[in-house]
Amino acid sequence: MKSVTFIDGVSQVHLINGNIRLDTFILQGKQGAEPVQEENAQLVLTPQGFLAMLGAMQQLAEKLTEAGLLQKQQ
Repeated sequence: MKSVTFIDGVSQVHLINGNIRLDTFILQGKQGAEPVQEENAQLVLTPQGFLAMLGAMQQLAEKLTEAGLLQKQQ
């Protein structure tokens, strides 16, 4: 079975020893309070893996734009 890690976003991106490291976070908080970012995982990619992921994300962004779920920024 695949491991699943939910993230709300990426807090930082680093290039260390030739690898791209994406620090991710989740939002934690109580109802009525401002959510707080909590670091939860780090994704480490080779430059080739990063470019492949970037291409896949760009294709998904285009599909979401076509579906009206995203708007292009000028």
